[in-house]
Amino acid sequence: MDDTTPHEHAAFPPAPWQLHGAACVSLWRVPKTALGQLAPDARLPLISVGGSVFVATIWAQYSSGTLRYDELAVAVLVRGKGLLVPAGSVTAIWVNDAASAEGGRQLWHIPKVLARFETLASEHAFTGTMMLGDQTEAALNFESGTALPVRLGMSGFVIQPGIGGPLRTRCTVKGALRIGRGNWTINPSGPLAVLHGREPLFTVGISAMDAAFGV
Repeated sequence: MDDTTPHEHAAFPPAPWQLHGAACVSLWRVPKTALGQLAPDARLPLISVGGSVFVATIWAQYSSGTLRYDELAVAVLVRGKGLLVPAGSVTAIWVNDAASAEGGRQLWHIPKVLARFETLASEHAFTGTMMLGDQTEAALNFESGTALPVRLGMSGFVIQPGIGGPLRTRCTVKGALRIGRGNWTINPSGPLAVLHGREPLFTVGISAMDAAFGV
């Protein structure tokens, strides 16, 4: 699929979206001053420690459900009014499905754009490459380690800038978690350049994943 801006009239399913597949999530610590184009809306208070903020990268392959597509999302952790847990503001995100791209923008103000993906996911492994045009922007190889003994469920919020103020969307994820090592390769001159040369604080793989967005 071409990595072009989604057509403004692309059809997309209504919320909520129920998605099933696998994912790999890494958490990074990045100096606040280095965020650049990955910085969230200035009205959203960042969660920071010693001048650094926390950035999550979520690489997912949704193989069934409302839609089928691959996705690489970047979310900066922020504080939501009245929330006891951190929320994420998605500041960059790529998918390989036009309906997902347009739906994300129209339903939740998530700035999805199209890219090309090669993603392979299984219970014990996760690898992927994301390209814009002929340029590889990110590649991931997850080295699976310890499996947690129970299937875990998590719930949280995505907060995006909206016309009348922040737009808060609930999301839930259930799946089998494995702690491991995420080996990332980032284009030093691309949109994820701030992560080039850095190591994530931790990485987890999620298999047999059930995710819901906009519930």
